[in-house]
Amino acid sequence: YFHVLGVEPRLGRAFRDDEDQAPGRDAVVVLAPDFWKNEFASDPGVVGRTVRLNGRDFTVIGVAPDTFPGMQIFANPDFYMPLAMAPLFSTDLQKHFFEDRDDRELSVKARLKRGKTTQQAHSELAVLAQNFERDYPQLNRNRGAAVHTQFEMLTRNDANASPWKFLVICAMLALAVLLVACTNVAGLLLSRARTRTREIAVRLAIGAGRFRLIRLLLTESLILACLGGLGGVAVAYEGIALTHTLVFPAELPFTNNAFRMDTRVLLACLALSLLSALLCGLAPALQSTSTHLVNGLKSADVDVPGRKRLWGRNALVVVQVSTSLMLLTAAFLMVRGFRHNLAEGTKFEQHHLLLVRFDPRMVQYNATQTQQFYKLLTERVRASPGVRSAGLTQNPPLALERFDSIAFLPEGFEMSRDRENFVSTMDTVDEGYFETMGVPILRGRGILASDTADAPRVAVVNEQFAKHYWPGADAVGKHIRLDGRGGTPVEIIGVAETIKYRSGMEKPLDFVCLPLAQHPIARMLLLVRSSGDPLQLVNPVKDVVRALDPNLPMLQTRSYEDLYRYNFVDGPGAAIKGVGTMGAVGLLLAIAGLYGLVAYNVSRRTREIGIRIALGAESSDVLRLVMGKGLVLVGMGTAIGLAMSFGIERLLNSLFNTGGVDIVAYIAVVPSMVVVTMLAAYVPARRAARIAPTQALRYE
Repeated sequence: YFHVLGVEPRLGRAFRDDEDQAPGRDAVVVLAPDFWKNEFASDPGVVGRTVRLNGRDFTVIGVAPDTFPGMQIFANPDFYMPLAMAPLFSTDLQKHFFEDRDDRELSVKARLKRGKTTQQAHSELAVLAQNFERDYPQLNRNRGAAVHTQFEMLTRNDANASPWKFLVICAMLALAVLLVACTNVAGLLLSRARTRTREIAVRLAIGAGRFRLIRLLLTESLILACLGGLGGVAVAYEGIALTHTLVFPAELPFTNNAFRMDTRVLLACLALSLLSALLCGLAPALQSTSTHLVNGLKSADVDVPGRKRLWGRNALVVVQVSTSLMLLTAAFLMVRGFRHNLAEGTKFEQHHLLLVRFDPRMVQYNATQTQQFYKLLTERVRASPGVRSAGLTQNPPLALERFDSIAFLPEGFEMSRDRENFVSTMDTVDEGYFETMGVPILRGRGILASDTADAPRVAVVNEQFAKHYWPGADAVGKHIRLDGRGGTPVEIIGVAETIKYRSGMEKPLDFVCLPLAQHPIARMLLLVRSSGDPLQLVNPVKDVVRALDPNLPMLQTRSYEDLYRYNFVDGPGAAIKGVGTMGAVGLLLAIAGLYGLVAYNVSRRTREIGIRIALGAESSDVLRLVMGKGLVLVGMGTAIGLAMSFGIERLLNSLFNTGGVDIVAYIAVVPSMVVVTMLAAYVPARRAARIAPTQALRYE
């Protein structure tokens, strides 16, 4: 593991090859860096010490480096042990992934040989998969093999791709803010270039080459960009430090150490700073060095005649307005989508609900003991004061753990020849689940206590499942066969309302609930509905558990409201605030850019405006003259921004299931954007309308 990943322990050593050969023989462990710091106070003499894990003494042989928090993004391991020691920590004594070919718990990481491609590795593994299918047809039928890079696994297009899509959208919006900032600086530098006409002309007259002057001006831009990059890195360090203080709700609460500043991030910041210097400095540098030498030496401030003299600054303002409009629209669409999902996801009551996780396998319960424990647990909890109802589920809606899947063949559904079954998300529940969770049964009935292991197999499906496989018909009374055509028949006894199961941004998905008695699961979650504060029931539940078995731990004890708020409200809310901040920054930059352009235009036309007023032009005429230019730019930026917003809306719709075009978002954002930007143009235009003719005619 460590050798393939190229990780060298900071203390001690990694595992030897012989320490992974005999199950249960080599009780050695490598500590993770955070575990070493928190539990051993960073003691350099920890190597050789003994730690007791699950009743077995393990010898510490090494400590992983700080640069290796683990292969997962958020869930960092505390220690590593040889795979041969895994049976000591197994929670299913009936399964053994060293011997059972259908126990597929392990994932394989590999490093390609030099000069070999992913396609070559895929071809070799495909041959192995065919051999497995030939030798073990019952367990490996239609199970191929594929090779993916780590990047491909993180960006695969499936149900787990939503975080990746969201990160791409955030990166695009952040680069859009950077582009607005660059165009703003470019506009300021273009304006400043006009005041340096004589300086540039003198430099050219005494022999400076044009390329040398361009280098000089680009160096000035580079200094600005690098200072901005350093400021961004400093802000990023503070932001990363803030994320490290956040505690995420989980069975074992952990802090986030996944985000850190490393060499790649710093190099990316340096590259963006250099790119910013080019974006905001190249055009002003080229314009400054194209000064007419004779005219430049005559005056310190010369305009090139013609209508195209401000085309560069005009284009920059159009870019700023359009990009800012896109950012604000994206933020507004996210808010609308979030509220839409929030309204759809609250079809059940999340208040007054306590969650407690149990796993009797941790104290070596067998299947019979486990089922007896859950039966007595729910009976006694329901009889406790303050408890309205109680039920069991493998995983509640919008929780932190993944749901299981079920393979089945629906009754009366035509299957293609190359397909044996369908797959649906599933949960295992008891008779108190639907009442306690507050999920209504639309047709038929829910799970009953009479649905025992000896009774006919039954299931409750959600409305989406029923519409998918039996459109226009009543699913109650229909049957599905588990696994395929020869599988166990299961009768659909009820249709429950479709809710959000995995995230607030998911589209309606098929869902099946099986009775706990007919589909026994050891690791279950107790749901307790209270009449008041659900945390007041922690001690009564604890008393019940102690009376049943004082050695059995209560895991993941919290109110459902806390879990719901974190997973469904706080997380998306933080993302929306981030995008909204980007939009606000972009808007401020656009206002500054438009104001600067109009003010610069007014300063260049001071004598012209004075002559117009002296010849009888009214203040309103001057106001319309100056405002008209800003209005044209805002109109062009708005049109381009709308086109960009339609594109970003398609991306957001893949995350927030809001349907088609959100007209309300555009009605709210576009007029507001136009009004605010026009106010930025109005201030210098109003100042121009009040210019005194005598002052304007003496301007130079």
